[in-house]
Amino acid sequence: MDTKRITDIPGMAFLWKVDNLYLAGQPAVESFEHLKALGIKKVINLRSSGEKDFSPEISKIEELGMSYEQFPILDTHGHLCEENCKKLSEMIDTENIHFIHCGSANRVAGWLMTYLVLYRDFGFEAAVEIATHSGLSSNALIDQAQTIIDKAQG
Repeated sequence: MDTKRITDIPGMAFLWKVDNLYLAGQPAVESFEHLKALGIKKVINLRSSGEKDFSPEISKIEELGMSYEQFPILDTHGHLCEENCKKLSEMIDTENIHFIHCGSANRVAGWLMTYLVLYRDFGFEAAVEIATHSGLSSNALIDQAQTIIDKAQG
């Protein structure tokens, strides 16, 4: 698995590439032109609609011809939403380059653990290590990801 930190995109404080996924915290609107140049065709926002006004982001993405999806990855209790983790994982294909963001990359990394274990056949410890390097800052999300994985694996 190819993972590396990207530091040369203006308006991006935290950006990681994990294979065909670019994972980040909230980008500035001017970042999207640079992201499109990387071959990104789909932007997925894991923040809830009430967190901020995303209309400038959406307008820029549409202007650039990229597609936009938004759904919160956390439930109303602030935990990883099992249903949305599954939905996001099933949206990912290895043929396209995806950009997935939240506010700080923490929620993205929480989802990433579930994706790597359930859809890419990684061991949990390896998934935690990759997520830690990709923005994970909450130990609670490790436990929540483990619960989702355990439930899915029966």
